[in-house]
Amino acid sequence: MASCIRSVTRARHSLVYTERDIYGPYTVGGLTKGDKKLWCACGLSKKQPWCDGSHKGTGIQPTQWTVPHSQSLYQLCACKYTGSPPYCDAAHTYLPTAVKERQERCTRACAHTPEVKLCTGCGWVPDF
Repeated sequence: MASCIRSVTRARHSLVYTERDIYGPYTVGGLTKGDKKLWCACGLSKKQPWCDGSHKGTGIQPTQWTVPHSQSLYQLCACKYTGSPPYCDAAHTYLPTAVKERQERCTRACAHTPEVKLCTGCGWVPDF
């Protein structure tokens, strides 16, 4: 199982694949300037787009975000592949095909078992 998890340090310098909650942005309102939030970076949280601690054991950490100013709506990333977290940058546009191909070629597929929360090598998660 450990071979399917990369450390947070390596995650910042190499490709780490996360679970995709949805292919598109979350439209979030009701935020106030200065609010501190933990944006889910792993895709496993049940309280998307916010962290609920489900990342434990994946090697992926949430992104701390301070709301920069009050505005009616924010477009936050839901696919977890943005280059500017937590904001959506439309990285989700070509993800469905890329994810399927990556999972089919995963060199860690032998470790895709229900005990593994998330394979950061391809983004595979068990069906619950």
